[in-house]
Amino acid sequence: MTVQLVQPTTEAGILARFSLVRSTDPQEFVAAINATYPYGQVTASDSPHRPQTYELRALTGPDYTVGYLRSGLGVTISPRRDGESYYLNLAPSGTVLSRVGRYEIANSPDMAVVVPPRTVQHLAPVRAGTESIGIRLDRQLVEAELTSLLGSAPVQPVDFHPGLDLTQPGGRSIAALVQNLLLEADRPGGAFEHPWVQRQYIRTLVVCLLTSHPHNYTEALSGRERPPTRPRTLRRALEYIDTHIDQPLTVADLAQAAGCSPRTLHEQFHAVLGSSPMGHVREARLQGAHRDLCDGVGSVTEVACAWGFSHLGRFSSSYRLRFGCLPSETARGSSQQ
Repeated sequence: MTVQLVQPTTEAGILARFSLVRSTDPQEFVAAINATYPYGQVTASDSPHRPQTYELRALTGPDYTVGYLRSGLGVTISPRRDGESYYLNLAPSGTVLSRVGRYEIANSPDMAVVVPPRTVQHLAPVRAGTESIGIRLDRQLVEAELTSLLGSAPVQPVDFHPGLDLTQPGGRSIAALVQNLLLEADRPGGAFEHPWVQRQYIRTLVVCLLTSHPHNYTEALSGRERPPTRPRTLRRALEYIDTHIDQPLTVADLAQAAGCSPRTLHEQFHAVLGSSPMGHVREARLQGAHRDLCDGVGSVTEVACAWGFSHLGRFSSSYRLRFGCLPSETARGSSQQ
């Protein structure tokens, strides 16, 4: 049994007090979304089949946005280079076909979608008037709450599983929190009018996501253990990677720089960072190349070479697997901003 997010919080509907646009013009609707969700560039990916009414209502804070959207318009959301945010997308009624990176998920009353920073989204409502709730959470906000839970700052970005099953206990808790947040937002004169109270609701939602939905720190949180401290040899290896990231690297190179055996280095990387030494190198290079392409630093070939990718075809393949699009598409999107 799913928590029913379809229930309006007032007779006027969800977030009725925060109406921003109600129009039959899809361009006006898209422009309002771009103004409300600052770190994503929304473009219409199809043309409406028939006239319809588009609606956006939203509550915004310094590092979060809680929005209600009603639309049948397919859109593509490309990350902008001036900020990083997670998105929690829910569909109170109907279905939104969602492609997030390499994943395809039917966003429905039973299934929410969690989108990591710097990930392209393709959203296609199956019919006109499909309702959606889109919650934006800044990466710094998410990582601050994770730091409090772990006792130390995370060494890698939080990587949530994109599909959030709202029929399971953890998903039901998250849906209930969202429903209560929406209810309080539409209560005139209530405590939610105070920005501090709003932020506490958002922080509670983030903590619930971190403790109830799988991600790369779930095991550390479930054991209530602080991540292992970084041994000196591991710190040496990481420093060597940072200063030689554009050069050919092997495990033997890293082990020699760290002053330990390759086997010991493998064990330390897996214990502290949850990856192999070369897996860490590959991820660091891909993230660096992604940032440069988003910032329009150079051509795809120039960026690939700068981050140590000597084979352009393999770089494109790895990049597409990691970010859900080709490097040329990221570069093209940057040039259009």
